[in-house]
Amino acid sequence: MEQPHEKDVTEGLATVSYSVNSDGAYTLVSGSGWHPVNVVNAQAWREIEKEISAAEDKIRSGRASCLQYYMTANQMDIGLTAKYTGQARWRVRLHLVPFFFSRLTPDAIRKYAELFQVTPEDLKNGRLKPPVYERRKDQQPHHD
Repeated sequence: MEQPHEKDVTEGLATVSYSVNSDGAYTLVSGSGWHPVNVVNAQAWREIEKEISAAEDKIRSGRASCLQYYMTANQMDIGLTAKYTGQARWRVRLHLVPFFFSRLTPDAIRKYAELFQVTPEDLKNGRLKPPVYERRKDQQPHHD
């Protein structure tokens, strides 16, 4: 999976800091001191990609339902998923198990589908769609 952005998060932005001018007075100067921010963002996305890959492996081996992928890809935990779908945490935890996920009611499937912005059929059939932020990037107009 690729990072959800093609360019640095800070592209086009500059930092502002103080510098001493030739007269010895402090003056504001802009710079490009964003390198540390870009490095940290790249490292964070690599970790997220590892977690997504691990979720995909669990699903392929039958140890987790596709809900695990969608939660991981959208950086959500059980508590947050439960809150957004109006369910108890223990219920979401059960739905991570393929046996229980396969027995979900249409209403429960619909709640998850709405949350992760996929179709109920995608969820029922275990189709893994790109995360929402990837799909939004693809829908944005390109400026060349």
